[in-house]
Amino acid sequence: MTIKELYDQILSGFYGLEGAEALLKETVTVTASEDPEETLRPENEPVSTVSRPEYCVAAELCGVKGEAYTEEPSSFNGTLNEALEIQPTEKGISAVTIAALNAAMSYLGLTPGTFPEGEEARISYADALCRYVTEHHGKNNIILVGYDGYLVKRFVDEGLEFWTMDKDPANITQNRFHHVVVNNAKRNRESSFVWGKYFVVTGSSLCNGTILHYLNSGKELLFYGISCAGAAKLLDLPWFSPENI
Repeated sequence: MTIKELYDQILSGFYGLEGAEALLKETVTVTASEDPEETLRPENEPVSTVSRPEYCVAAELCGVKGEAYTEEPSSFNGTLNEALEIQPTEKGISAVTIAALNAAMSYLGLTPGTFPEGEEARISYADALCRYVTEHHGKNNIILVGYDGYLVKRFVDEGLEFWTMDKDPANITQNRFHHVVVNNAKRNRESSFVWGKYFVVTGSSLCNGTILHYLNSGKELLFYGISCAGAAKLLDLPWFSPENI
């Protein structure tokens, strides 16, 4: 599968939904944050955060919001149809498209479009996701795709045996909550497929195109984060919703 084929599959699913066509001519406004997102850092007494190279892109459609996270933020104003028809590149699907899709899916009552705000919500989400992983898979041979300090800390605290895969050179080989992030997602991907049995994958992999590696891996997957909310519903992918916290 190519990123274009995945994009076409997502849009085909959306266009087939009851109520979708009526939204296509509605105005959607997409705004990119100026500051990168923050994630929990090891020196958390008291809790402190560090920026990571991802930005929130927020869409508003008919008073309903949708979010996506990306390394390449951009803003947009036009119709929903125009936002959805932004063609993907080899780098992935546009965060504008994904945020607009999430707003539309939220408007239709099919998925949440945004992640709850605040430190407490992020910690609660990590706690709930960690419980889900241990209950449905166990504690061994887990691959966490995308560095999220909240999840790394929770996985370490619970004694999970896991690798963290990341693109950010600032994280690779660094000690994060006594867990050394040694895995360059590109260079160590094949090794992760040999060792890993359960892959917990960031939804922002839609926006950077790396989702294709995992969809085609034959591994058991669980997606997390708000970016893949709408796409996961349309593609019937396992996704841990913020509504679970």
